[in-house]
Amino acid sequence: MLFKEPSRYNWLLQYYLRAEGVTLSWVGTGRCLSSMDFTAESYQALQVKLLNAAQKMQSDGWWLNAEEYPEREKRMRVRLVREMVGSLVQVPKPLKNFYAEVMRRKKDDHHASHSHVVNRLLHLISSSVFLYCYAVAFADLTKAMCFGLAALFVRQFGHAVLEPPCHDKEAVLLGFNTRNKTLVVIGYLLIPVLHVAQASAFTAEVLTSMPAVVAQQWFLWTLAVIGGRVAYLVWKHNVRISMVWFVKLVTDPMTDLVAYSPSYLSAYKVFLPSQARKSVTK
Repeated sequence: MLFKEPSRYNWLLQYYLRAEGVTLSWVGTGRCLSSMDFTAESYQALQVKLLNAAQKMQSDGWWLNAEEYPEREKRMRVRLVREMVGSLVQVPKPLKNFYAEVMRRKKDDHHASHSHVVNRLLHLISSSVFLYCYAVAFADLTKAMCFGLAALFVRQFGHAVLEPPCHDKEAVLLGFNTRNKTLVVIGYLLIPVLHVAQASAFTAEVLTSMPAVVAQQWFLWTLAVIGGRVAYLVWKHNVRISMVWFVKLVTDPMTDLVAYSPSYLSAYKVFLPSQARKSVTK
């Protein structure tokens, strides 16, 4: 038997063969063994069963078409390498559990307040901007804070305006609810308003010197908000839970890019059989 199409599901053929009445050796490489009393008619019947099993497996969508999925082999190779490295590099169990807890919290957050397609698009845009701000923050804090605050407004607009009320779902999450996020955003807005109100004159020199000072105070407000939330979670839960929330917050832009990227969704559907892809689409 020759597998002409690479697939992550070739091992399923033995189950289709068993449904046809052909039982392979379930140990080792799955060799095809027959007794010495096999006749030509027996081999002919076996061939029919093999073909029936392969055709049924193909019709169920377990072998993907190379023309329809041109990057199939590349994606399979990447996933195989990732799994092989994961099997060789032993990650400590506490770290695995911590990672699993962070990802579970991310999933709960997505399900609670990320159902609207436009909101997901806004999260994709804001996450890209946040990653840019991470890169330039050490070199130009003013630019990073200005771009980051604009991205924050875009992000919270999707939560406050586009998403349906989800206070009951947000109540069981570790992070801020929509109302608290709105108050945080108002705090950012009040800082430049207070500077403008305290300014003795609206000259070009005063206005050009204001962004750097405002950006520094925005940064301090950000530290106060995050630090206050961490302290609250330590008091209410424990240090581990507070660190789960902190790591989730810092890495949200990265995972949002993956979760809401159209290319990722299409790649995800490539590795599902046809029936599963239909259910995902529905």
